Amino acid sequence: MLKNFKIFFATSLITVLFIGCGTMNNRGEYEGSLSNIPYLKQNHSQYLQYGSNMTPAPTKDENNLRLDWTIEASSEEGAKKLADHIDFMTNKLKSGGTPRAWDKLFLMEAYMKQHHYYTTSVERNGKVVVVSKVAKNKCAYDVISAHSNAVSGDFFGRGVTNKDYSSIAENILNSSECSSLKSSIENFISSHQISRGM
Repeated sequence: MLKNFKIFFATSLITVLFIGCGTMNNRGEYEGSLSNIPYLKQNHSQYLQYGSNMTPAPTKDENNLRLDWTIEASSEEGAKKLADHIDFMTNKLKSGGTPRAWDKLFLMEAYMKQHHYYTTSVERNGKVVVVSKVAKNKCAYDVISAHSNAVSGDFFGRGVTNKDYSSIAENILNSSECSSLKSSIENFISSHQISRGM
């Protein structure tokens, strides 16, 4: 039913490679036209759970380590901006980027993406965006699940983009599910984390 945007994804990647990836502010966040963060923050309330008036939240399937979002924007432009943002951030993580490098949860997600511990797919049809993330282990699932909670509650719910989720990341990192990866993740965080700045 939904058209797969593989051609768009390839075009977005080429655009990122030739134009660049926006600028990083002193909080370690990407800004600029390619990330769409300013637009999404300003218009956060224009996104709803498909078929409802509720804030978007994923359907979580812990047994299959899967998250699925079906998000309806108030306009096709809004849906395109959201899909473009997710593609941009996915490519940023795949290429070694660490957005919000002051936040350990975002660094853990970067680690998981760069080490292929979860996959992301995005499809758009008109005003509807479907996002699916599938983890390869419970540690990665817990990371993407925690990130989805932040996106649902703080971003879509309130337009907040500067909250620090490092304490949540620490709890996940110290869980039994992450014990085999803990040392490697800690080394990644240590080598990539920056101070938050002003």
